[in-house]
Amino acid sequence: MQTLKTLTLWLLTASLATASAQSGTVTIATASDAPTLDPNLTFSGNAFGITNQIYDSLLYRDDDGIKTRLATSWKRVTPTTWRLELRKNVKFHDGTPFNAAAVKFSFERLIDPASKAPGAYVLNIIKTIRIIDADTIEITTSEPFAPLLAHLTHPVTAIVSPTSARKFGKDFGRNPVGTGPFEFDRWNTGNQIQLNVNKTYWGGKVNIDKLVFRVIPDVATQIVELRTGRVDLITSVPPENLNDLENNPKLAVYKKLGWGSTFLGFNTRNGITKNVKVRQAIAQAIDRDSIVKILRQGLAVKATAPVPPTVYGAGKDLNPRPYNVEGARKLLREAGVKDGTKISLVTYESAENRQLAEAIQFSLSQIGLTASVQILDYSAYTTAIQKPNHAELFISGWGTVTLDADYALYALFHSREIPVNNNALYRNVKVDKLLLDARRSNNQADRLKLYQSAQEQIDQDLPLLALYYPLSSYAKSTRLQGEVWRYSWINLDLSNATLK
Repeated sequence: MQTLKTLTLWLLTASLATASAQSGTVTIATASDAPTLDPNLTFSGNAFGITNQIYDSLLYRDDDGIKTRLATSWKRVTPTTWRLELRKNVKFHDGTPFNAAAVKFSFERLIDPASKAPGAYVLNIIKTIRIIDADTIEITTSEPFAPLLAHLTHPVTAIVSPTSARKFGKDFGRNPVGTGPFEFDRWNTGNQIQLNVNKTYWGGKVNIDKLVFRVIPDVATQIVELRTGRVDLITSVPPENLNDLENNPKLAVYKKLGWGSTFLGFNTRNGITKNVKVRQAIAQAIDRDSIVKILRQGLAVKATAPVPPTVYGAGKDLNPRPYNVEGARKLLREAGVKDGTKISLVTYESAENRQLAEAIQFSLSQIGLTASVQILDYSAYTTAIQKPNHAELFISGWGTVTLDADYALYALFHSREIPVNNNALYRNVKVDKLLLDARRSNNQADRLKLYQSAQEQIDQDLPLLALYYPLSSYAKSTRLQGEVWRYSWINLDLSNATLK
């Protein structure tokens, strides 16, 4: 009897899912639930993929540059002051007018130390925010900061309703209100989040009635649900399933170079990796071409710089560091490292990181190094990696969400960022100055030269080895048309999408 009830319930759920798919609902599979739907107080991709449907930022980044959204124009008044004109006649989902006061409120709650916002650093360069009039805001930074506009495209800077944020307080993340194409409806924790169309969206008519984000931790289950039509889109394609999904006539697979980098980092302060020759040897021992071809099965591009070429200021013509086992062994001998020397490697839990750790462990064994691998949950990893005596090697990644090199290079390599983001504990006075000069310069040609010089020096010092740039990929039902995928699923734009 219990089995019959379970089967009946499953069939009812499946039929409802299919019915909803036919009535203007788009269902997206996510690997885990969002921690909150408050964009200013999170730094989670699982959250941003949903909050970007509910809220708008002042600006956004497209393939050909920075575009207007809730702001309609901008002007740099002085080296430290920017004036932005705001879109008129826009309202939040709760009826509150969007205006300069809402922008000031959102930015100040983001950077307020009392908020303890993990993404505060995106805008903590801001010194003052002044309301000129209802439709004009003036932002002054503590020092010249050329990437400010790029930072205003970051989803953490989305504009929230001051009325609802004050009303709900710490519960605003469960009662989100923005100006975006979809508005919050309900949240079944650990199961799904549902959004409904914003019928008065300032950007025009939205053709999708409902958006459902279903939490499906198991990738294999996501793929089954996609094939059977109970899910319309999965936000990442496992390499081992790529060919199968591409050959399904009811599905479409898209892959594109995004903003991410996957790298092997070195502890430059402790252990044998203090020696640059050891770092160079390890870099030569790793066959990055095989990692891209075999492990990632083509869903990645071999890295040539710390950030991919989609990012403004990405380095060019740096040392390619070809795979050379004998050359690596020679460098280790020169560094006085004996066969059988132990070395530690740490990373955080994911199938991709496990594969990488095993591949690197094997590569190290080929040059006489015995690697002990530790795989931690992400929270434990972030704690461990900020200690000065952390593992000699670490596998991690970085997404340059603003698509401006400052966002990655300053965080990963400037000494001010030790130990929070600069986990290599890397210090170089020349690099520090180059990165500061680049973020302060208003001359774009000069900025590019400064970033190139900084990356050339970083490449010599080798605090990390960029392994590959993952391709941003997704698979969808062909009934979904017109979606725009900007570099990552967190920027998925469904405002002009339609259903067949």
